[in-house]
Amino acid sequence: MVLMTGYNQPPPPEHPAGKYGRLPGHVPNGLRDLTWYVAGSLPVAPSEVEPPAPGKLGNWAMLGNDQYGDCGVAGIAHGEMCVADDVKRAQLNLTDQQAVQYYLTYTGGQDNGVVLADFLAYVKKTTWFTRQLGAYAPVSVTDLATLRFVINAYGYAYTGIQVTDLMEQAFSNGAPWTSAMFTQGTVQGGHCVPLVGYDETHLYCVTWGRVQAILYPGWNAIAEEAWATIWDEVPAGGLDNHGVNLKALNSDLKLLTR
Repeated sequence: MVLMTGYNQPPPPEHPAGKYGRLPGHVPNGLRDLTWYVAGSLPVAPSEVEPPAPGKLGNWAMLGNDQYGDCGVAGIAHGEMCVADDVKRAQLNLTDQQAVQYYLTYTGGQDNGVVLADFLAYVKKTTWFTRQLGAYAPVSVTDLATLRFVINAYGYAYTGIQVTDLMEQAFSNGAPWTSAMFTQGTVQGGHCVPLVGYDETHLYCVTWGRVQAILYPGWNAIAEEAWATIWDEVPAGGLDNHGVNLKALNSDLKLLTR
């Protein structure tokens, strides 16, 4: 991804928040943190990674998240857009209808949200349209160095957060999320967002059709889970280009119990 020289997004017209659909998460028995699958240390990520500029990847789109609690699906779709841009392949250009159908197929037609770990297992098993999720692993939400590595190396981090009414208002006004908006607000629901960039003061996620800035203390307040997702990689010798042992990781993924 491209190093930042400062990410400035003009204040958007008032844009209401969408729906929620992330259910309380868990890490399956036998699946370890991403850092366990590396001999030694992960490569150090650059100090800044710029989120895709407005319009670079086309319209982020709501992908149905204004009508359905399909944020888990929208989070995968928006994250995979960043992956496609990184590896210079054509965008899938999913429609809202395609995203909603994928969601309702997974839920059996019920708009009842997803558990991120369980949904990732489904995506890996069934494929994501024409893409293949090669592997996934949890990342500690407090391990900023590894989160930064994941964003830089794999295009995004797939995360679960809590959102309050004050955060909804800030989103509508184009303001960053802060810790006070969480501690002084009322939780509205669990939400899934991909982190797609960062700098010295902010993380940047995509939600409800656009990029949203999060101050680091705000992230510490709202974050509940994070995942590395590794797409389309079949490395020789079991290691990917960053030293992650995909052979060992996939061996653990095959043995998961809930």
